[in-house]
Amino acid sequence: MYSRRFWVDTETTGLDAKRHFAFQISYLIEENNVILQSQTLEFRPERYDLYEFSKEAEDVHGYSRDKIISFQPETAAFTVLLGDLKKYGRKRLTLAGYNINFDIRFLKAVFDRNRAANGLDSGAFYKYFDYMHFDMLQFVQAYRIAGVIGLQHIDLESICRYFGINTKDAHNSMADIRNTKTVFDRMAGMINRQNGSDLELFS
Repeated sequence: MYSRRFWVDTETTGLDAKRHFAFQISYLIEENNVILQSQTLEFRPERYDLYEFSKEAEDVHGYSRDKIISFQPETAAFTVLLGDLKKYGRKRLTLAGYNINFDIRFLKAVFDRNRAANGLDSGAFYKYFDYMHFDMLQFVQAYRIAGVIGLQHIDLESICRYFGINTKDAHNSMADIRNTKTVFDRMAGMINRQNGSDLELFS
């Protein structure tokens, strides 16, 4: 059965996809637990001067404004992204991540800024991505509500520590999305052991 996931994480200059922008996007394209593509793109929009650089965001990810504006133009990065989507997304990919709606907003903004130059229409985003997505944050929350996981906080670093996953490179988008996928694998393994079956999620 064709079933592919696009695990994605972004680092951004702030929290608002209209006033800020993603400068780092990392993604894993996966099918049946096999990674088909692993990619990190670092870039900045051509008119980065139209966007804000939040000091609070910089304190989290550690990238200065000067560092960010030294990255390649977003147009070049989008060409790579679009190439991967055309290669691996012949049917729509399921977006997956931790608090995924945040990343979707910034990923859509990248599409919006670049679609016209690439001959894409306004609905191009959902040509490559399914309307339904998977949020690991909600998965973890369900486990906490059910009493399976006893944590006061369920941010990515907290759940990684719960499973003994190394977080030394937290707030680097590739490290974060690999950790998100690892948390999913651990939790899916818990389900399989409880059911005594080879349950495949997202089939």
